[in-house]
Amino acid sequence: MQRKTYVLDTNIIVDYVDIIPDQSSRPPEDPTIDLSEAHIVIPTAVIRELSSFKKETSDRGRAARIALKRLRGIFENCSGHEFKDFYELNCPIESEFSDQLFSIFPISHKLDGDFNPSSTDMDGQIILAAMEVARCLSNCFVSYGSEIILLTNDNGLAIRAAARGVKTSRYGHKYPEPYTGRRDLEVPDELFSRFMSAGYISREDWENLMPNEPPLVANEFLVMTPKTIKLLLKCDNLDYFPHIGRYDADIGLIFPLKYVSRFPCPVKNPGQAIYAEALMDPDIPVVICTGPAGSGKTFMATVYAYEACKSGQFIGTTVVPCLVEDSVGFLPGNMNEKLDPSVQPIKNALRNYLLQFDKDIVKMLRNVQKFGTSQGDSQERGRNSDQQSQKSIKTRLRDQVNMIWENWFDNVPIEHARGRDFAHEIAFYDEFQDQNRSQADTLIKRIGEAGKMIITGDIEQVHAAYLDKDNNGLVFARNELIDSRLVAQISFTEDEVVRHPLVKMIAERQKNRKTPPSAR
Repeated sequence: MQRKTYVLDTNIIVDYVDIIPDQSSRPPEDPTIDLSEAHIVIPTAVIRELSSFKKETSDRGRAARIALKRLRGIFENCSGHEFKDFYELNCPIESEFSDQLFSIFPISHKLDGDFNPSSTDMDGQIILAAMEVARCLSNCFVSYGSEIILLTNDNGLAIRAAARGVKTSRYGHKYPEPYTGRRDLEVPDELFSRFMSAGYISREDWENLMPNEPPLVANEFLVMTPKTIKLLLKCDNLDYFPHIGRYDADIGLIFPLKYVSRFPCPVKNPGQAIYAEALMDPDIPVVICTGPAGSGKTFMATVYAYEACKSGQFIGTTVVPCLVEDSVGFLPGNMNEKLDPSVQPIKNALRNYLLQFDKDIVKMLRNVQKFGTSQGDSQERGRNSDQQSQKSIKTRLRDQVNMIWENWFDNVPIEHARGRDFAHEIAFYDEFQDQNRSQADTLIKRIGEAGKMIITGDIEQVHAAYLDKDNNGLVFARNELIDSRLVAQISFTEDEVVRHPLVKMIAERQKNRKTPPSAR
């Protein structure tokens, strides 16, 4: 059998660690290149880079540790082989967990010519390895194919390799469609009438009348639109959503929302109704909410946490902010001062809540907006009076927010969250897309007895290094916690942005844009 030979760059192993098989690895779904029967060559420069990464606490460090352990397991069983120059290419090691062949390729000498990369030029060493592999395999007794391909997703390395005549290719695989926690769909009138009259839909009825739909998932929300029946909603108060149901997997029934009306402030769209239902439901201890900026993820979680703690349901709320840096030690001040910039979105949500629903502050604000500079003996005095009133509102808001924070909220970095148990309190993790897999795994295990965990984020706004929209803590949490009666997942759509019409317009344009502006 003629095998294709691929030389791996470090980033391929880090991003797709299961490319190195063991008993726990899972073959990728729909890979861009089929490596199931390939000859995989790994330069020692890649091993050196993996060894330098393994001490990191990031996902890159975790992947490096896994890859090195798996490679050691493959090559520890290679008794009788001597790995010198090209002989390991002629006699590669067969993995016991796949049909692949593996070789480690050391650089023992340099090619003739002007390409002599230094030992610290890892990209150059990897390119040199690919060139040497091509030369060595051409002298082997067994042919693995005439073409040697360097797999790399590094554009800079690919350009340098092409300049040396080395063929390169990207590698990846198809990620499964993310679970959204909701379905917006049209349903038969018969099914919708049954839901409205009986107050539930059985799983059997759902499957019979919706045969082409995927299986229902625990705590999945269904936003149903009947085919011909006119759906009437209260135009003046959108907190009434009779067409939304939640699937209770324990008893196999789809029920209408029953907690949304208890939420402390009115909800404005189906996404917010679903989010409010999950937050208020005492039988759902974990809520994961994703969606574009301005949809109310942080605001609604903050309002719920404040009112729930104030009413005695929990002893308090601990906020674990996501910090792009692993440590806050370089920042000045005590721990609260170090973390204060990271919790400003939660404090801003409290401020906005008070501006809308604190009667005294709302009255003061309306007076300023109504009378402006018209009060006073002169325009200048009116201006001064107006400025003093505004200053008074701002000061009062700041004082009230600080008082609420001191009474009901606390914040700790992830380093201090390890080993803690958030019992009888709310654990709030905002901007979770900037946590890595290891951090996310740590945090989702912190929930304690009679506690509640709220996770929010936007996978389209990843700021942390080495993370992307397919590989981050938010995606990890969503995948790990699918189909659990203890977890509800909510995803806002672009048309459910409520912050400002401009923010909604930008979100919709970004979703619909097929090519980035730079490519036009």
